[in-house]
Amino acid sequence: MRTVSASYDPNAEMRDVGVKIQFLGTYSGLSLSTSDIISMKLTEGLDVTGESFPSRSLKIEALDTLGLSFASLETDYVGAEFEAYIGINGEYISVGKFYIDEIDTPDLGLTVSIEASDRVKTYMDKYMTGLYTSASTLMSTLVAHPQGAIYGLDLYCDEGTLQATVFPNMLTTVDSQRDVLLRLAQAAGMASVWVDRDMTTHMEQFGEKSGYSATLTAKGILEYSSLKLGSHTDYVEVSGENEGSEFGASWGTYTRGCLADFLDNDFIDGSFALIVAYRYYIAKNQRFELSLKTRCNPAIEPGDRVLVKKPNGSEIGEFTLASQTIYFDEDGLWANLSLCSGAPGDN
Repeated sequence: MRTVSASYDPNAEMRDVGVKIQFLGTYSGLSLSTSDIISMKLTEGLDVTGESFPSRSLKIEALDTLGLSFASLETDYVGAEFEAYIGINGEYISVGKFYIDEIDTPDLGLTVSIEASDRVKTYMDKYMTGLYTSASTLMSTLVAHPQGAIYGLDLYCDEGTLQATVFPNMLTTVDSQRDVLLRLAQAAGMASVWVDRDMTTHMEQFGEKSGYSATLTAKGILEYSSLKLGSHTDYVEVSGENEGSEFGASWGTYTRGCLADFLDNDFIDGSFALIVAYRYYIAKNQRFELSLKTRCNPAIEPGDRVLVKKPNGSEIGEFTLASQTIYFDEDGLWANLSLCSGAPGDN
């Protein structure tokens, strides 16, 4: 959750909302303000199952007061870095740094459409790299002595991930950085991997976390869209091969017709495979899903634990914010949230 002042109130009855874009690096000093921006859509999230590595994206429609539509070889804004902010009653919250992927104009420069993303899409898919260890190693050791795909990253791992043993015996120049990091996070106990608003790469496990940093009440919720309990995963199995030695482990009960999931990952250390399978089972059963439409509190971000209350003030429960889409246009500011939690008895 982002740091805010003591007087910050995203649920104030009367709200003056705004957005702004501030360019960084080469184009530092350039900016777009609320009066320039026609609409903005921000999508961010993580995969609590650890099966994918989502990216953050931002789409802006704005008056082209900066001349972005008419870039030249000397001023090519594609690839430029900027930071986006959302303000409520004068207090602006950073909602992340992005790189411009594409610029389009439908009307010869009167307005401009900007599509941008974080480093996952812009760089990690294109940067070919790998990892190599001649034996299994603790993630904490790997983080302390970074190489290959994790070299140069601002990397944060929670304690459970740091204490995992992994065996990333991949030679270099064989895969994208994004794929390597996904497999590494899975091998470290099915940790969710994502890039946050400050470009820090996280590897964290949410299956057994508790506690919360924010509360969502009816005052800030526009619509309780849905609350459902998804299908129970009965059995999971993980497998792989290291240095010519195959391994496998499972968790749960396999019966004919049961719901089963399988994961093949050569970065898993064979002696740690049972723990990976257990955590995979827990992650797959984060199946208590809640969808909300809110007035938007931009200080909340994916990975935050939140307490959600019913209209009458009683508690629905604690959830992990898995993803959110934030919208700003002539109708104001709002957000669609997807939250998840384990169901009682799953652990």
